[in-house]
Amino acid sequence: MAIARKPPGKAKPEVIEAQATTVSVSAPTPPVMDSDSVIPALQETLEATLSKAEEMQDQVRRTAEEGVEKTRVIYEKLKAAAEVASSSVETSLSTISKGVSDINLKALDAIKANSDAQFAFLKALLATRSISDAITLQGEHARTQFETLNTQTKEIAALIQQVSTDSVEPIKASFTKSLQVAA
Repeated sequence: MAIARKPPGKAKPEVIEAQATTVSVSAPTPPVMDSDSVIPALQETLEATLSKAEEMQDQVRRTAEEGVEKTRVIYEKLKAAAEVASSSVETSLSTISKGVSDINLKALDAIKANSDAQFAFLKALLATRSISDAITLQGEHARTQFETLNTQTKEIAALIQQVSTDSVEPIKASFTKSLQVAA
């Protein structure tokens, strides 16, 4: 292979001849080990591998046990919260049941009082001697009945309000308590 090169200060280039040489590279051969040295080396490698595998198994087992324990704790908290919620719903339903009974009794008392007032009015109306007395009696009865109905309505509404408040209170307290436990 010829390479042309221009030397400094000369006008004509000079030719330099180069010769290529081939270099061969081969992988080194491993040292030959006798069977007495191979077995301990293999045992050592195997023991190191088994030791690492046991460490990994222990770590996986610890992680799994921690996960199971955390799940158990969460389950116990949820179970306790569900029991409290169930108890508060039972208390609430019991309060509602008693309240509805009280409201029904109050309504029956109002119906009885209104029926008694109506019969008394009819009896007094039949005893009147003139139309002007009947009209006066009718006006008084209407005014009295209006006041009575107004009072009865307020009493029943107050009872309904009380039952509503009393029945929601156990659930509200339970919800507040479960939020505090969860936090």
